[in-house]
Amino acid sequence: MAKGTDKGAQLREILDFDRLRKLFGHFSVVTSLDVALFDVAGVELLSGRKPDTICNAAKNCRKCREMIAYGGFMSSKLGEPYIFACGCGLIMCSSPVMFNDQLIGSIVCGPALLWEADEIALSEIVEKTGSMGIRVKADDFLRHTPSCNCVNVTSAAQILFIIVNNLTHEHNVYLKQRARITEQQRRISDLVQDRKFAAAGFAEMEKHASALTYPYETEKELITFVQSGKKQQATNILNTLLSVIFCFAGGNLDTIRVRIFELVAFLSRAAVEAGAPLREVNSITKESFEICEDGTDFERLCFLTTQAMERFIDTVHQNRGKKQTSEHLSKAIGYISQNYADDLSLGSVAARVFVSEYYLSHLFRKEMNITFSNYVCRIRIDKAKEFLKNDQRAQIQEVAGKVGFNDANYFAKIFKKTTGVTPKEYHSFFCA
Repeated sequence: MAKGTDKGAQLREILDFDRLRKLFGHFSVVTSLDVALFDVAGVELLSGRKPDTICNAAKNCRKCREMIAYGGFMSSKLGEPYIFACGCGLIMCSSPVMFNDQLIGSIVCGPALLWEADEIALSEIVEKTGSMGIRVKADDFLRHTPSCNCVNVTSAAQILFIIVNNLTHEHNVYLKQRARITEQQRRISDLVQDRKFAAAGFAEMEKHASALTYPYETEKELITFVQSGKKQQATNILNTLLSVIFCFAGGNLDTIRVRIFELVAFLSRAAVEAGAPLREVNSITKESFEICEDGTDFERLCFLTTQAMERFIDTVHQNRGKKQTSEHLSKAIGYISQNYADDLSLGSVAARVFVSEYYLSHLFRKEMNITFSNYVCRIRIDKAKEFLKNDQRAQIQEVAGKVGFNDANYFAKIFKKTTGVTPKEYHSFFCA
């Protein structure tokens, strides 16, 4: 019974009982059938039935619970409504309530008569209710039990099956959306903290104004991933840009909204350039207008931007309109991302993506506004920051080797030039 109780609590969390109560009331009026929600153990949680129905007299008795639980199990096994005889010998139809592919309850409509309410039917009900310890005037109850055929009962149950499982699907989608938003906010929060650290408390940062400028080359990297259909890489870059926008705006939502909508417009142009139909791109952009509304908070802004970006990527992919240049550049970026610790040269990477050194160098300069060597260096420093931030026992020399620097002193020099602080200072701040 504990298992059923747990599922009952889950049903209350997932389903809006007020909406369901209204649904049951209208359903009962239209079909003349009673309807109720049960947990997996057959315990009734909510009903819409007439006061003179036999189910009120037999409510939650052991035999009825067993039959209703069995009906719910069979309906989940079949994936559709299941007709069965209840403990009183009347016809019921069960529809499963599923969540994350698990049976958490059932909705049962009935009872109904599929035959004449004659003396034989009456004596059978008296016998069955008597064996359950229920004393009823069977002829009174039968007068209020609707007569239906199997098709009508099954069709009525199908209506409930579709409606209620759409409600559970809505909740499942909501939970998945919330999980994505939570993870994205955690990632952005880490990036914001990282950026604030780099900007605060170190006089040397004043000498490195470039570290505080908006990373337009990162936008170009994002575009490359969007045009080549690489969602995960694009999402990682987008989160970085969102953290930058937050820092540059000082948390001011009006400024953030404008910058984020500019970013969406930037992505839309990139999608069109990659061959996505203008009509589809415009539709995605219009649906992102919520970004400009006053009531949209930062959490929602980030989710809407990610959603728009993913739809742009899908549209580009579906129409197969990718530029060949973006494809070569994307492969090079992907190879660098996977092999940053190796001895990477322009020639070795160009050979991997089957283009000339000159052409690959041209792609980095033209499409990302950065040299090949500077890009590799930036990726290595970004990886080094992850190691230094997440490993309390990280040794500078070991980290240098892990990210492709053979000389620890040279690594420290490049790290400070890029971030404004030494690797040791950076590590101490996060792992003190």
